[in-house]
Amino acid sequence: MDKKSIDHLELRAASLVADKQTQHITEKTLELFNDAELLRKIADSRSRMSAEQAQGWLFEQIEVTKFNLDSLRKGSSLQAATTDSLGMTNHEVADVIIRKGKQSIKEFQLKSGNNAASTAFMLSDEKYAEVGLVGPSDQHGDVQRLYKARISTGTLKAKDYESAQQRLHKGVEAENVSSGGTEYSEALKATDPEHADKLASKFKRQGVATEMHRSGCEAGKIGAAISGGVSSISGLIRLAKGEAETGEIVAQVAVDAAKGYATSYVTTAMSKGITHATQAGLAKVAGDEFAKVATNAFTKSNAHTALAAGIVQSGKSLVRYLRGEIDDDELLSEVSHTAITGASTFYYGALGQAVIPIPVVGAFVGSTVGYFVGNMLHQSGLISLGEAAVVQAARERRERVEALCMTAIPLMRAHRLELEALMENHFSERRKILTSAFDELEMSMFDWEADKFTASLERVNNAFGTALPFKTFAEFDQFMKDDDQTFVL
Repeated sequence: MDKKSIDHLELRAASLVADKQTQHITEKTLELFNDAELLRKIADSRSRMSAEQAQGWLFEQIEVTKFNLDSLRKGSSLQAATTDSLGMTNHEVADVIIRKGKQSIKEFQLKSGNNAASTAFMLSDEKYAEVGLVGPSDQHGDVQRLYKARISTGTLKAKDYESAQQRLHKGVEAENVSSGGTEYSEALKATDPEHADKLASKFKRQGVATEMHRSGCEAGKIGAAISGGVSSISGLIRLAKGEAETGEIVAQVAVDAAKGYATSYVTTAMSKGITHATQAGLAKVAGDEFAKVATNAFTKSNAHTALAAGIVQSGKSLVRYLRGEIDDDELLSEVSHTAITGASTFYYGALGQAVIPIPVVGAFVGSTVGYFVGNMLHQSGLISLGEAAVVQAARERRERVEALCMTAIPLMRAHRLELEALMENHFSERRKILTSAFDELEMSMFDWEADKFTASLERVNNAFGTALPFKTFAEFDQFMKDDDQTFVL
């Protein structure tokens, strides 16, 4: 087996192991995405309120999202959530709960007044005596000074102020993870749906960048261990044959381990980016639910790691070409080799995973077989981009197929645009109907109008092809009072 084949298999093995080992990082990033989306939804649902009233809900969600982003950066298992998002809408003591797994370890009450005096008064309520307190970070110093001044005056609420002062935090925090705090103006600006959308996108970008770096570091360690191990074994064999000195072997192992770290870091980081880019692209075309399902299948087949590995290998060839180490023909040959072996590795890897349902093992066995199949196809000239006589007929066929493709591409593009337009129209209409109906449902609860609530619920049912048996509260009330009516639960 030549050095090139060994390097390719090392990269593939490191990529598969790293993808499995960093899955928890990806899951945490997706949870951060949910937090960002919830920020958008809160801004939309509260857009009819005054900004001063709505900012309280945005303040809570921004704090949660910031905390979870810091948790992702630090590799912590802690996760924060608002009590509203957990379905605990009637929780009167805590607004935010921090959990480790399913265990709740810390609770916080958050209040965001338009000035320090208002915030200080709200947080000092005795019913919050058992939880941590958080106000706007720009008011933190002033709130502490107010508590200190009021405690010294001997007011009747002195004990409440003293307790609040001891439990006041600049932001939601636990162990070594912290939100860092949120200013009142941040929450106020986030009440604008357009600004909330930009803020959510920013959190998502930061989450992806963090995931790529952390996953890359984990993969780098794995790649260094595999490359260093293979290099050590090879060096010991050469040492036993008298082909190398001890110092030479040690230096080579160090170099190979460093290369393995760098290559695995780039490959894994790129594969994570490819996954999120794929999901974002699909979401724009076919909606979030379809994008999640398709991306899940995409990642299970290890397509993202195969694509990333192919890009890295091709990049190495391009760098060698730019340095003048290889010419045009060699560059074309190496890129062709990477494309063919990469495709073969991917398909056989998916087959191997299906036949041997053991994580990593099945995919690696299939990938190894696929690599050698692709390598043989390339070397035999049955599939090639070169100009050798044995592949001239294949090249001519390729040119004919290419001509057909160039004719078909405009038609395919036109059909694709037409399909995208139809899908966008369908999903946008459905989204408008449901959004309007849910807004009216919420407003009817605020206004306490039963018939308006029933009418809105009817619109939701109609969107899914069903209808309510009762159109008004009066009809329902009459049905319940009629002794002759019977119904079965």
